[in-house]
Amino acid sequence: MQRRTFLKQSCGACAAFSISMIFGSSLLESCASTGLSVFKTESNEGKVTIPLAQFDTNPFKLLRVANYNYDIALQKKETGEFSAMVLMCTHARHPLTKAGGGYYCTLHGSKFSGDGKVEKGPASEPMVHLKTAVINDNVIVTL
Repeated sequence: MQRRTFLKQSCGACAAFSISMIFGSSLLESCASTGLSVFKTESNEGKVTIPLAQFDTNPFKLLRVANYNYDIALQKKETGEFSAMVLMCTHARHPLTKAGGGYYCTLHGSKFSGDGKVEKGPASEPMVHLKTAVINDNVIVTL
């Protein structure tokens, strides 16, 4: 093998490896930093029960309810109260994605604040809030 060919192949392989390490590590960091905690459950008579202990380490839970079309964002506020919102865009009923401190619709680009208010259209209505109650060391969300 000629020196020139060897150097080209070696440098190309080294560059490809370095780039894959950079992008791979930043991708993994971004996945880990979301802090999303998914709680899979079922509803019983239109209600979902989540143990309060689920909020000991993280004030936010993404509820994935069986046979329910959308995830639910459930957040414990500093006051100890809970807020539950349906992750559905009010513009085209498309599922929302948690993005930073708010929510984003990948269909038409609507953005909502952490409390469900519209920050950017085309959505014009805030996110749907669900009733919550704390009963016997559980959070009850009414669907």
